[in-house]
Amino acid sequence: MRGRGAWALGLAFIFFVAASTGEARPSAQALIPVPSAGNVTVARLAITATAGKSKISPRLALASGQGLPATAYVAATVSRSGPGRFQATVAVFSPAPSASPQQPASAKVVAVRLPQGFTLAARPQVARDVLYTNPIPSFRLLGGGVGSILAGANPPRLPPARIVGDAQQLAFERSVPLVDVGLLGLEYVAAQFSRLDPTTLKVTLGLYLDTQVNAIELRFPDGTTVDKVSAPADADALLLGTATRLVASSGFYTDGVAYSFTVHLSRPLKKGDFVALRASAHYFESSLPFTERFALP
Repeated sequence: MRGRGAWALGLAFIFFVAASTGEARPSAQALIPVPSAGNVTVARLAITATAGKSKISPRLALASGQGLPATAYVAATVSRSGPGRFQATVAVFSPAPSASPQQPASAKVVAVRLPQGFTLAARPQVARDVLYTNPIPSFRLLGGGVGSILAGANPPRLPPARIVGDAQQLAFERSVPLVDVGLLGLEYVAAQFSRLDPTTLKVTLGLYLDTQVNAIELRFPDGTTVDKVSAPADADALLLGTATRLVASSGFYTDGVAYSFTVHLSRPLKKGDFVALRASAHYFESSLPFTERFALP
């Protein structure tokens, strides 16, 4: 998730327009910032229904997508949160053609429109550029809901609710299924962690980068020592105190292939502890211009 990635709280605006009959029927639309090239923006909308609409789930639509790059797509979910109240999550993806995450932030926005009879109860909360390391959003992670694709000439072949769920996992520094990363069109080193016992982790890595990677570093919390790493036949592990460097013995890691390692630690880690990840194309003589981190399950 992008090292420079900044997230903006409430970076959206609400507009009210009158119906053509002249009757003041509020129709809200939120402006959501387009992510930097190769990144993802996640927005949470609190929605209320007017009288007569409380039993109907609102269908979001894109009022304007002029700010979207040609490869971008937008997915959304809507969940009921109470009588006449709903929570919507909008995910804006902007896949990039090359591994170059250090892109200037764009001032472009997309406008998401609510149907008549629904309005925004508060300013939308926005987490921008969540693919690399980012602050944890103030809104909570929300699963389920009715999903839809709002824009995109060639969206991934995944259920819309799963696309939005993956975007939220990225925002909360959690692992997403390795296969999803490739389908989402993201350039990323995906990592999944599972506990084999209190001090042993199984780590599965999957690369989706145009740049060739020959070494990946995992750094664990202070006070933890990496005692031993069992690597697959096409990789070697170097022990560096709180870190381990996983080096491709055949030259480079292969994109889209899952690599599994077993990491033995000196002490148990707590749920929510973070593991930092770096990747290098030159055995850490230089690193790729991003860092990632993952919250342990």
